[in-house]
Amino acid sequence: MKQDFENDEWMKGLRETGFTTPAHYFDELSQSINARISAEKFKTVIQNDGHTVPDNYFEKLQANILAKTTAETDQIAKPKVVRLWNSSLLKYATAACFLLVTGLGLYFNQQNPVQQTAYTDLATDQMLYDIDEQVIIDHISSADITQPKSTAADTDLENYILTNYSQNELATSL
Repeated sequence: MKQDFENDEWMKGLRETGFTTPAHYFDELSQSINARISAEKFKTVIQNDGHTVPDNYFEKLQANILAKTTAETDQIAKPKVVRLWNSSLLKYATAACFLLVTGLGLYFNQQNPVQQTAYTDLATDQMLYDIDEQVIIDHISSADITQPKSTAADTDLENYILTNYSQNELATSL
């Protein structure tokens, strides 16, 4: 019994001093040992064999480079020619596509005609604004126009003209 008591004290002493193993120490122990063994083997292989260059490498290097570059220049010197209009089918298909696109363009262009009359109306209206009032008065006074007296009132006639005729029509009738 005495011996068991001494072992218990010794165990208590170990626990009190704080000796502990890291987490997963025993799980990773075999891997770390194998890694160290592999590293030592790799070092011995490198020290024994090392990196070597084949015999007469530098003497043959210039000849090998010249052989590879001249072989490539021979291939580049002979380009392959591909004819674009090799078959007549391709010619006719291209012509048909060109005619189809041209025909569709003309068809859709005719669907939306450009209205030139709107531009001429705007130009005539602008010309009316550019005419000086004195020129219009002189033109009217120089003309010997005798107007018959109408039974309608002048304001009624002016309202009728303004509502039924555009400025372009009035300008062309002067």
